[in-house]
Amino acid sequence: MASLVDPSTGRRMAVSLKPHANNNRASRLAHLFVFGATVATFMAFEFLDPEPNWILSTAAALNVSIISCAIFRLYELDLLLSPMASVVAGPGLILYYSWGNLGARIAGEGRYGSNPGSLAYYPEAALLTTIGLALFCLFVFALFPRWARHSTTRYQDLSWSPRQALLATLLAAGLLIYLSLKYNFVGGYFRDVVGTIDRWLSASQYFFVQLALIIGVSVMARASRWQERVIGGSAILLPLIMALGLRSRTFMITATLTATLCWITLRPKQVKAALLISATIAVVLLGLGTVVKVSTVSGRTVSIWDNLAAVSSADFSVIGNLNDQSARIDSQYRLAGFEFPATLLAALTAGASPMYGEGAYQGLISGLPGFVRPSGAFSERQAIYRQFRSTGLLFGDSIGVPLTSGIADLGAVGGPLIYIVIAIYCLGVWRIVQTSPRLFVAYLVVGAAPSDLFWENAAFAVRAIGFVWLLLFLTSALFMPNVSIQSTDAAPSRHLRRSMSVE
Repeated sequence: MASLVDPSTGRRMAVSLKPHANNNRASRLAHLFVFGATVATFMAFEFLDPEPNWILSTAAALNVSIISCAIFRLYELDLLLSPMASVVAGPGLILYYSWGNLGARIAGEGRYGSNPGSLAYYPEAALLTTIGLALFCLFVFALFPRWARHSTTRYQDLSWSPRQALLATLLAAGLLIYLSLKYNFVGGYFRDVVGTIDRWLSASQYFFVQLALIIGVSVMARASRWQERVIGGSAILLPLIMALGLRSRTFMITATLTATLCWITLRPKQVKAALLISATIAVVLLGLGTVVKVSTVSGRTVSIWDNLAAVSSADFSVIGNLNDQSARIDSQYRLAGFEFPATLLAALTAGASPMYGEGAYQGLISGLPGFVRPSGAFSERQAIYRQFRSTGLLFGDSIGVPLTSGIADLGAVGGPLIYIVIAIYCLGVWRIVQTSPRLFVAYLVVGAAPSDLFWENAAFAVRAIGFVWLLLFLTSALFMPNVSIQSTDAAPSRHLRRSMSVE
């Protein structure tokens, strides 16, 4: 065991030159569950869909199988916190690729947020997503396995003190309190923010909450005394409450998922308990988050405190009624990941032309800092809407999966190739963030995988990682962890040899 010092932070690093052992294995019961879920998905689409289509049923079932098996493989490889995992294990993604589309099929053409004629193209969209997911897994697990498994800095190599957990939680809360006292918080954003510093703080409203959560899980999992467990637990609970006040249900689930994956990474044998607890927390947050969302839309709240007050004043009957109303929309609209790509397929059939890279260009340009972004630039989503609005795309904010970006730029045949680009992007980001503990922590805070539209989300993630890296650079003494690196290689990486000095 070599003792090294990172000259950029002054922190000691214990480095083992032996490959770390990983005994994670998905159980037979887990594989049996995948088989059952795959069959159940096929049967559900066949018997509940008013117009059953065997291509749609088969593709949706295969998506469940591919995504589940990919998650198990990532668990076995200790990569649940990698960008590759976010592609298949992101918030609700397995629903977007499968069951979530059944509600739209049942609701029919008159459903909320529907684009005309899109339902007829759900089978084709489903088949293309199956091809895309298969290509993604082929690249990650078969063609570039060494890139995927390369891990010189891992979450379990990082350790924070209880004091840091407490400080990160207080800072996240203090930041939200400061902004709330100066600006209205409406629709998930602080409005009319002025001044460079306040704009920076507003841009990091989610990041410090995530940082506190990541530190809290580490402290809680490593705690040996009850005081440390209390501090670690508080650094988990309070950020989740802050996430509730921030109104975004997607962020609530993202925060819960982040905490769960961090815990499983540190305690891989407690996966069943972790999943059960996180599922319970997610259900509670979604139920309460719906109250916050409705209160915001109705104009009754203009601050984070108002959002939390709306939750505290709601009784069980109000919460139940609001969630029942929201579920009707969610089941036919917000979970239908095939809607956007299916709409573009319908538009192409109606005579629209692919953008041949315009979406990629606008998405990447939108990720540039404002001072270098060309005037008049717009997002990938806006580019797609402008291209296809005259051929059936009524709603530019339709729900979709990354296949949307592929179809928009390359058409139906080339659409699934976007998943090869996603695989290369994820593998590249993974290699880069391994080169520095600070970069790795910034990545953990931000994440790097795309959600619905690839180009603009990927560009935003890269910019956000750089932004959080800068914040961590400025606050290294407060929030950077002690690092004990156990390399997967037989010798220290070139980065370690170059940037660390042996004491």
